[in-house]
Amino acid sequence: MTIFRNEIRTGVLVVVTLTALVCLLLYLGAPGVFVAQKKFRIYLDNASSLSPGAPVLLAGRRIGQVIELHSPVPEKERPDPKLETSVDIQVDKSAQIFNKVKARMTLPSLLGKPVIDFTTGVESSGLAPEGTGFVGERDPGLADAVPTLLEKLDPALKTATATFEGLQKTADNLNKLTQQNSDLPQALAEFKKFTKHLNEVIGPDGALRGSLENIKKLTGDDGKLATSFDQIAKMTGPDGDLAKTLAHAEKFTGKLEDNKDIDATLHNLRTASENLDRQLKQFTGKLSATAENLKEGSDTLKHQPWRLIWPSTKKYPEETLFPRNSTSGSDSKKASETTPPSTKQPLFKFHATPR
Repeated sequence: MTIFRNEIRTGVLVVVTLTALVCLLLYLGAPGVFVAQKKFRIYLDNASSLSPGAPVLLAGRRIGQVIELHSPVPEKERPDPKLETSVDIQVDKSAQIFNKVKARMTLPSLLGKPVIDFTTGVESSGLAPEGTGFVGERDPGLADAVPTLLEKLDPALKTATATFEGLQKTADNLNKLTQQNSDLPQALAEFKKFTKHLNEVIGPDGALRGSLENIKKLTGDDGKLATSFDQIAKMTGPDGDLAKTLAHAEKFTGKLEDNKDIDATLHNLRTASENLDRQLKQFTGKLSATAENLKEGSDTLKHQPWRLIWPSTKKYPEETLFPRNSTSGSDSKKASETTPPSTKQPLFKFHATPR
């Protein structure tokens, strides 16, 4: 009888234990069996690594779990064409999820699984009714960090590549410039020659040093330039020659101004100068005619000396118009009748005497 009672107790204990275990599993796996629940839907662009049973948090406190994922969602049901995944969640009916709230899929730890977290709810917007759909945000994970990092590094890599290419071109140009027969060695050689000549010019025995010494001597206290300035100062001083000359000129012009006969004198001087100019013009005309006659006589004596003895055949243009012996009255008429105008009488006549 005692053994039978022990078996009954053991069986009841096993049944109670199994019932408690089933209730616990139901509570953990299906919380809606014992606690009232409500469902919501969250739209995400990508629900990678998110699985059913993942926790749903409200400001870090667990209020439910993910029950189902749908992907891809028909485009007509999407609030945004980029949101291809919908996540159905089930939370406690007492959870205060407002209409304006931020739903994020985030990683609570570096190696943990993603969870759904509701944060920054606006109480004034009111509680969201069951079945409301929210546009969720996804925090970038390691899978997204690499492309993002590459996108950030891509401009820097392109800039670095361009910089390296520029450095390579610069190195090539420097190599070309520093070759044996390139421009840079020749320029350095020419600069070396220039510095050598410059050193010769500005050296102790150079031309520039000599020029500076000469300028120093010229502009010194006893130099020629200082002496010249002293002479000019003496000349232009109050007791200098220039001042005395100006004083004498002032006195002379003062006397001329006081002289009342200056106008008559100037008039007589002007008349005398006009007469002198007239006489000079007449004298110049006569002198020109005399010079022309002397020129003709010397030319005749040089080229035709025989004209001094016998008549010449040379004809002058002015004699054809105005003969030399047709000067006045009847004498000129007689001379024109007896002597042809084109012939000239010899200067000397020889008369032969009979023997």
